Amino acid sequence: MELRSANPAAQMLAAESWPEDEPTPIYLSLADDGRLQSVCLPQPGMDFKALRNTAIVAILLGAGITAAECRYLRLSDLDIDGIRPDVSVQKRGPRIARRVPLEAFSLKVLREYHDARVKLACQSEWLFLATAAGKPMKDDTLGKYVRLAVQTLEITAADMSPRLLRNTYARRHLHAGRTDEEVANLLGLSSHRTSVRLRQTLDPSFASPECEYESMDSEIG
Repeated sequence: MELRSANPAAQMLAAESWPEDEPTPIYLSLADDGRLQSVCLPQPGMDFKALRNTAIVAILLGAGITAAECRYLRLSDLDIDGIRPDVSVQKRGPRIARRVPLEAFSLKVLREYHDARVKLACQSEWLFLATAAGKPMKDDTLGKYVRLAVQTLEITAADMSPRLLRNTYARRHLHAGRTDEEVANLLGLSSHRTSVRLRQTLDPSFASPECEYESMDSEIG
């Protein structure tokens, strides 16, 4: 269309450079992780919304899924009563489809929420509903519930979003002895980049040989 012959931002970009260092991942300490796990429980007299909000925090912290993956979970994706309770995550974008075992601390509230959700007179298949009409949650709403849960414990972080819980989940598994590849698989990533970055935040004794080579995959946890 010949609207312009030059890039108007060229002079601005000339002074910029690609960052050489990876940004430091945001995560909860192991102690704060344990504190948050301890409140992911159903309480007497909880209404449906309060139970839903607690279940959302529990599944984000207990399965390490992303906000987008959480939004589009279906009732059938949550296997809470099987021998090995897990959640089935569908392929979305670059992340692979996978079944993620649920952490023990999350089971009680997820089981109670699932039972309450099944009883709703709603035809929607979504596991977590934003409205009685069956609309799925939005990312910013999920972030709000995470932020409220973290603030209740008087924990502060630069990024109090579902990403904080995803990184915390991955770091917990690295600390427990999982390899970079195993954690990447749990997160649905095709590279070990996120695992390597999070391992670097642990005590040096947790260093892994896998840290010597990492993919240039752009996926960041």
